[in-house]
Amino acid sequence: MNESLSDLRVVGEFGTNQEYFPYTNSLRENTVWGSLCIPVFGSWTSNSEFEFLTGDSVAMLPSGTIAYQFYVRPDTKSLVSTLKSQGYEAVAMHPYPAENWNRDKCYHYLGFEKFIAGEDYAGSETIRNYVSDHADFQKIIEMVEQKKHPEDKLFVFNVTMQNHGGYEGTYDNFEEDVHLTGSLRGKYPKTDQYLSLVKRSDEAFRELTEYFEKKKEPTMIVMFGDHQPAVEDEFFDEVYGVASIDVPARERLMWYETPFVIWTNYEQPHQDMGRLGAVFLSSYVLKLANLELTPFNRFLLEMSERIPVVHPIGCYGKDGSFYSWEEARSESCPYQQLIGDYECLVYHHCLEREAKRQGRFWVLDGDS
Repeated sequence: MNESLSDLRVVGEFGTNQEYFPYTNSLRENTVWGSLCIPVFGSWTSNSEFEFLTGDSVAMLPSGTIAYQFYVRPDTKSLVSTLKSQGYEAVAMHPYPAENWNRDKCYHYLGFEKFIAGEDYAGSETIRNYVSDHADFQKIIEMVEQKKHPEDKLFVFNVTMQNHGGYEGTYDNFEEDVHLTGSLRGKYPKTDQYLSLVKRSDEAFRELTEYFEKKKEPTMIVMFGDHQPAVEDEFFDEVYGVASIDVPARERLMWYETPFVIWTNYEQPHQDMGRLGAVFLSSYVLKLANLELTPFNRFLLEMSERIPVVHPIGCYGKDGSFYSWEEARSESCPYQQLIGDYECLVYHHCLEREAKRQGRFWVLDGDS
């Protein structure tokens, strides 16, 4: 999960002196890609990873909730427990203090066996004031190379820091080489700095995939942004052509889209999945990796076929239809029953233990 990684052209077209996403946008072979619809803008990273890891939408939780403070408790079932039940070692990585967003406790509750954070990155290359994506990805490679046996299964959940806001100032260890052109040239220095950082992420991701491309061990790399950056509000307004306050509710999803790619070093069909809610991504990861799915994962996949985006703004149907939450819960919405079923599942997962005891959230033996 890459800090603030996004392609701002989802808001509107603009020119730059050079491309900032050339490699990631070129990936097609053995790649599935699309726009991930994240629940937050500019901050609150942990809510994005909560949705990815658990499949629970924060739209179902009280408004303003930080899920990692209230809704992750011991033995919370998630992608982590599903992979561990199939023989994977689970490692979390984040080049920042472990207690940030309560991760030291939440990762333990989720079942991660190891958490590499903070001082574990001492001496790593930095860009501005944060560990670079290049150095962070090298840590991933180290984790793979340190496996005792090549056949050991490893799941690494890595949260980067390089592109964290704010985007002001000059730095001896970072040279900006991307800038807006045309009528936007020089108007939005935060955006210029941000786009230069994204280009560094793109270069680091290329190095990471090229390393694993040479390895025989089957490897899947999933990368997505946790939210869009908090650059100038005026930039978003000018590029879209409408002041933010006047943008209709259904169109505001553009501020919550980040790119995602699922790349493998083995053959898989390429596909553009379009817009996808963050709560569905981990279920697709399991499916594409040919791993066992929990009943909850299967429910989420079926739900995504009809409602590919569940978001705090509302729900988006496969046909492009939009329903606010008030509309989605009304009898006039064709998805009312499905959304109601999902709300019940999220409630039981986050707030009630009985559903977990019944086995809805992990892989079961046999046909149960």
